[in-house]
Amino acid sequence: MRKFFKARHLRLWLWLCALTLAPLSVHAGEPERLTRDGTLKFSPVFVDEGRTVVFATHETPNLVALRRWKLADESSERLHPSVTSHQFEPAFTPDGLWHCYAMSSGSPQLVLVIQDVANNKSVEYRPRDARATARNPSFSPAGSRVVFGLSDAQGHQIATVNRHGEDLRLLTRSAGTNSWPAYSPDGKQIAFGSSREGDFEIYVMSADGGEPRRLTHSPGRDMRPAWSPDGRQIAFVTVRDGDSEIYVMDADGSNPRNITRNPDRDDFPAWHPDGKRLVVVSTRAGDCDLYLYSTVP
Repeated sequence: MRKFFKARHLRLWLWLCALTLAPLSVHAGEPERLTRDGTLKFSPVFVDEGRTVVFATHETPNLVALRRWKLADESSERLHPSVTSHQFEPAFTPDGLWHCYAMSSGSPQLVLVIQDVANNKSVEYRPRDARATARNPSFSPAGSRVVFGLSDAQGHQIATVNRHGEDLRLLTRSAGTNSWPAYSPDGKQIAFGSSREGDFEIYVMSADGGEPRRLTHSPGRDMRPAWSPDGRQIAFVTVRDGDSEIYVMDADGSNPRNITRNPDRDDFPAWHPDGKRLVVVSTRAGDCDLYLYSTVP
């Protein structure tokens, strides 16, 4: 009998604990705030096996710079201390040995800077049109090529060069704006945003530019696709709910779901190497900071 009451009391205690802890499950989905300075930020990316985030920020009113922010101690430093031009949209090879970014080179031109990190050597891809821009670069998984958005006299297209800034190839030749290209983890596909059919939607094509397929079908903008590390999901920015939110969908475009659910702006998703979290630029109460969201329901 005593054992019966002990067991009954134990079950009652566990039930009460469950009631007490139940509200915590509501907060388990709340994002983790990483930075707290509130300055404008863009294009974060994880490096160093997820221990560091590199992003662009308005360091001063007259300079957009790349900064390296460490998760362990929240320390921050300039990635390129000697560069005095605006720097945008950092990208790295998976092994971190190559790095690239867009850099201002006289208004309005933006050039693509490609850096051999180990040897501290850089090359530039400089569009021939003085008013052209090279934006949103992404390395192939092998690091042999860089894909990027090229705006010049031929329109807004997806282009690629090798890591020496040579062998330019146009992968799209469509109407509208084509931008935000991202290689799939296996290097076989490129996801990108395009307005070729009206508003911006997410598309995928083969790495050589063939077989483009539309993945999203929503009013408003769908843009900035980002592949999960296993290649099974794509995160992207959408305004389908009335404000800028981060969605994740399966790689074939199915099962789209809202990850952020924040009434203010959410933008620039980037996957953590664990494939379970996204770093996002979120605006909350007027502050613009990095937040870490779980993608696991």
